[in-house]
Amino acid sequence: METKVLRLIAVLLLMFSLFMPTVVYAFGDVAYTNTRWLADNLEYVNTIKWDETFGRMESFALRLTGQGDAYPIVLNGETVYGGTRISQMVSFAEEMGKNVLAVVNTDFFYQYSLPIGILIEDGVWKSSPNNENAVVFAYDGSVRIIESPTVSILLFNEGGAPEANNAGKSVRFEHLNKMRTERGGLVLYSEAFSTVSTRTASPGWFVRFKILEGIPSVSGTMLLEVTETLESEGAIPIGEGYLVLSAAQESEQHSEFEKFAVGDIVTLRTSCNDMRLLDAQYATGGGDILIARGEITDQDEWSPALIPRAPRTAFGLLADGTVIAYVADGRNSEHSVGLTLSELAEELYRLGCVYAVNFDGGGSSAISLRVPGEDRARLINRPSDGTERNCATYILYVTDAIPDGAAKNLRLVNDGAILLSESSLDLTYAATDSGYMPADLPDDVFAAAMDPGAFIDGATYTAGLMAVTDRISLYSPSTGAFGVGEIYVITRPTSITAYAKGSTTPLTSMRIAPGAVIEFDTVATYYRRSVVAQAHSFEYLLSGDIGEMIGPAVFQAGAKTQQRGTITIAAGGRSTVIQVEINGFADMDNHWAKEYAEQLLQMGITQGVTESDYGPSELMRRADYILMLYRAAGQPQVSVFSEFDDVPPDMYYTQALTWASLTGIAEGLDGNNFYPQLPITRQDAFTFTYRALAILGKDYPDGYADDLEAFPDSGYVDDYAVIPIATLMRLGIVEGMDGILSPHSTLTRAQMAKVLATVIQLR
Repeated sequence: METKVLRLIAVLLLMFSLFMPTVVYAFGDVAYTNTRWLADNLEYVNTIKWDETFGRMESFALRLTGQGDAYPIVLNGETVYGGTRISQMVSFAEEMGKNVLAVVNTDFFYQYSLPIGILIEDGVWKSSPNNENAVVFAYDGSVRIIESPTVSILLFNEGGAPEANNAGKSVRFEHLNKMRTERGGLVLYSEAFSTVSTRTASPGWFVRFKILEGIPSVSGTMLLEVTETLESEGAIPIGEGYLVLSAAQESEQHSEFEKFAVGDIVTLRTSCNDMRLLDAQYATGGGDILIARGEITDQDEWSPALIPRAPRTAFGLLADGTVIAYVADGRNSEHSVGLTLSELAEELYRLGCVYAVNFDGGGSSAISLRVPGEDRARLINRPSDGTERNCATYILYVTDAIPDGAAKNLRLVNDGAILLSESSLDLTYAATDSGYMPADLPDDVFAAAMDPGAFIDGATYTAGLMAVTDRISLYSPSTGAFGVGEIYVITRPTSITAYAKGSTTPLTSMRIAPGAVIEFDTVATYYRRSVVAQAHSFEYLLSGDIGEMIGPAVFQAGAKTQQRGTITIAAGGRSTVIQVEINGFADMDNHWAKEYAEQLLQMGITQGVTESDYGPSELMRRADYILMLYRAAGQPQVSVFSEFDDVPPDMYYTQALTWASLTGIAEGLDGNNFYPQLPITRQDAFTFTYRALAILGKDYPDGYADDLEAFPDSGYVDDYAVIPIATLMRLGIVEGMDGILSPHSTLTRAQMAKVLATVIQLR
């Protein structure tokens, strides 16, 4: 019965999706979307969009759909000063006992990552608004975007210090836990600012208050006692349970300083200009309000410096109470180009936001989430700095649901996988408990596909003919655990690339010997995301009398030489073409290096010395050996040319030698010369190869000098080549020649073929 119910739900979901209109957003078209539930009311959506003019844009959204297990809080780390990276914030919150589901960055910040706007953490006021907009999370669970709230601070001296006569004097200002400036006004510091000091670098005056009653809040009172007044050339400690009032000497605020004396009792009163701030449990500052009352706001009022295309973070409210935290990657043309501020507003508008505010973007844009089945949240986007940035504040989605270790929710580990139609994928599952932490996976999990054209055999999913986002329903009868995942089925990839099996170099042409067998690894991508496909997913079309396909993705060259043709590998209207030339090496018949030379020929690493001959006994030149290594590495691009004085910028080997110099494989001789045309010695070839192992992705243990002692000419090996030769010998890449090492003999083309082919075959 349960299986029938799952299949009925799957069919209904399919019918619903088929009648859904195609959605076109402000930036290009939606190419891919994947939705996952992180909690019963917290949804994660990953979207890839494509614009013919600008390219690819990838975004990440968190949708809080109402009351449930997840709820938002705002944190900034141990202190306001200094900032926190998003991964550090996860650790910090976990140390506080928080069960963290997801995190996203929020407010803009000054130097030292001080938030520009307001900060309230669990009812404690930690930073003043500074006329910046605010996002407020109230005690009742409601969320508000407030335009430019202000909080006024009044220090009223009740008197008490003998002979001071300060009773009735007062000071009014607005800055809490901001950096003091030379010409700025008064700033109040709490222990939330810094555990070290006020961080003030110039001369100023200070009044220290001991907190007798109360906590800093946006509307309330505190009772304080003056314990110290002083002037200082720099910073002073704040201290736990104290407040410090300060101003720079140049700010001409000394008259305010004189209103306090040690022993005075002072009442601190705060008041805010917006009643919606009164019940704030958490609050963070924000930038321009992009949408208000269901309409995009006047773009002329937005911050001009923030308008150009960039990575973005934003926050929005829907009419039904759903809240959206949105991150778009940018400044990376291969991954995501980002959004203009106008496009960001339109994206949020299309998502249904009636209110939306811009958060700090650029290198600050970051989102972290606990992927179901994993034990902690991790960064999932690509910050444009290439690494995490210290930011001021974060919204964290946490839950009070208590982990119990029993499977409650089921999830696809490969949720969101992109699959070519009629291809297969082994589904993998994960379980989480009532607190959304990993749990043991039940033994009886079964899955049902929504798409009637797809089928699941055991845990193997096979896609149908249609392009569809297939919902996979998961259920465990023994535990009652259930869940839903998605498989994105496509019929038309955006690119196809072929490789010879075991090679990392894209295959566009190959010159092979008669009868040679080539097995292809064919890779499809969909808007630069990997596509799951099998050999049978592609069609292989041959032109010319070059041979035949003898199996899925396996080509055997014909027996005739001097033949030319093509192999076209296609799927869904996309294809890649490989130019094929059957032209074996006449001088390699029965040669011990025949297999090695033909392998390198098939991979495009080496060619013959003539149309028909390989030249196994000919000597390798230094430049040509580096060129072979460079091709084996996939010919990576270099931005400069000719690192050596004797290498012209326009030679066929210039880019290879530049790469070798930049990577440390090759070094200059006699100053900065390479002597590219000289024959290469065996010890130099082995040294270059050793230095390239890591670049070629090979793991290896170093050999030892003792490994060479068995050879009578080991003493003739130069010091720089001892470990390289010993290492290659341990790996089985090289061996002695007639019982000796012959380190200064010249390497032949046959020996080169064996060395490089053996290296390529290493795991």
